[in-house]
Amino acid sequence: MSGESMAGGGGGGESQRSTPTPFLTKTYQLVDDPSIDDLISWNEDGTTFVVWRPAEFARDLLPKYFKHNNFSSFVRQLNTYCKVELRLDRG
Repeated sequence: MSGESMAGGGGGGESQRSTPTPFLTKTYQLVDDPSIDDLISWNEDGTTFVVWRPAEFARDLLPKYFKHNNFSSFVRQLNTYCKVELRLDRG
């Protein structure tokens, strides 16, 4: 299967919790929605998520949750919160 794998890195050990930003909340809602697992879903152990079909994800889902449909912008914003690992699997 092909897809873009997104690995989340962590918050640097802060003990104080704060309210997640709207971007993180919306991203979590996307990843956690089983009805769109063919486009975006958690990996097998639930530690990262995979965007299986980036073009369709950007075209069909991003505009419903964000003010754009640009996959690169989504990744760039995600990078401000955690380390993102992109892997394009062709096979």
